[in-house]
Amino acid sequence: MTTTDAASGTSAYDILSRQAQNNSATKSSTTKTGDDALASLSGDYTNFLTLLTTQLKNQDPLSPMDATQFTQQLVQFSAVEQQINGNKKLDQLIGLQSTANAYGAVGFVGTTIAADSNDIPLQGGKAKFDYTIEKGGGAATLKILDASGNIVMLKGVDATVGTHPVEWDGTDYFGNKLKDGKYTVSVSYKDQNTGKDINADITSYGKVDQAVIADGEVFLKMGDVSVPLADVLRISKPTETADPAPDDGDSPTDETDQAGST
Repeated sequence: MTTTDAASGTSAYDILSRQAQNNSATKSSTTKTGDDALASLSGDYTNFLTLLTTQLKNQDPLSPMDATQFTQQLVQFSAVEQQINGNKKLDQLIGLQSTANAYGAVGFVGTTIAADSNDIPLQGGKAKFDYTIEKGGGAATLKILDASGNIVMLKGVDATVGTHPVEWDGTDYFGNKLKDGKYTVSVSYKDQNTGKDINADITSYGKVDQAVIADGEVFLKMGDVSVPLADVLRISKPTETADPAPDDGDSPTDETDQAGST
């Protein structure tokens, strides 16, 4: 530090703050760990004491530096140190929470979930979802797209108000059987009163075969479909059932909407 810096009234803390800003501007945008931050602060603190001592040596004898000034600077450095330590503790808590989430997520594997998602998994050649019509519409159109964005199904469906369950047999509009994977569903209809296009809410169903932790958040995977735990509406465990009775030809028909069937 030069005598000019001391005489100008610029504090040691201000000088180091500018230095830190200049350094951060020239470095790539990476996040320091708590240990790195403390090590950096320790080096800055040594420089701070050197600058402060130089300031005191070169101060104007007729207008000496107020003792409260460098006391406040020391307090500022102490506050920064406390904040860094607090961030380290927070990182540890987040790490512990992520570990707890990882253990808890294991219990979801093998369950069937209902999720607030337009993405549906085609598993074993079948997919199930609901669409909800909130306002009366003249007509509703169901559209299913594959992972590449190609339309594989387009058909008119029931537009009455309410929730409509759909079971898709995994075939396109030509009757071709499609591969298991991720598909995206949309049901659009026109509001009878305003004439505006409305997209129905979609609830997708699928079996969880994997639980993934990413950035401390739990994601449940139904095949190729990944759903945040926060979007899961219902969870049901598989139940063991007795062998079905032989079909005598009198079993009741399934009245559920069958997308892709004729």
